[in-house]
Amino acid sequence: MTDMWEQLSRYRKVKPLPNGARVLLRPLTKEDKQSLVNLFARASQEDLEYFRDDAGDPAVVGSWVDSLDLKRVFPLVAVVDDKIVGDATLHFRERYHRHLAWVRIFLDRDYRRQGIGTLMLRSLIEIARRLNLQQLYTEVVTTQGRAIKAFQDMGFQQEVTLRDYFLTSDGEPLDMAILALRLVDRSGEF
Repeated sequence: MTDMWEQLSRYRKVKPLPNGARVLLRPLTKEDKQSLVNLFARASQEDLEYFRDDAGDPAVVGSWVDSLDLKRVFPLVAVVDDKIVGDATLHFRERYHRHLAWVRIFLDRDYRRQGIGTLMLRSLIEIARRLNLQQLYTEVVTTQGRAIKAFQDMGFQQEVTLRDYFLTSDGEPLDMAILALRLVDRSGEF
């Protein structure tokens, strides 16, 4: 498995964008700290509200880079013209959850609807398969129908909706959809 982590640390994928630029997907490195801070500094307050941690705080984002451990969280960044424009992560679990990971994706508003998010998600699924994971999960507020559809288009299925699970900064409760992608099909087994 050590060789697999070494291979994944060198993961690269390149895709041309509609405007002629190219996007490079690669793992986050310690040298990316300021560029990652800049990505979240450009995020709207609305976007920042959906993060578990305060991604608008440069110290919080910097701590993600400072504590970088690809075996705990695998961050894949999208880079255009030497600028990080997206961050997609696999969050691994241990013990009886070691067969699954949680997926999170953020993309700069100026780079949405160009296929970058789809490329990032496909890449995370590919990486999860290489790591022999069996399930991927994500959580999306149900008011984000476009994001839910994007995950469903990639094979994720809505498992459950948690009522009033998410509380906005204005105090409004929202429902949260938990979606799963089964990488190993165990149907028909008993």
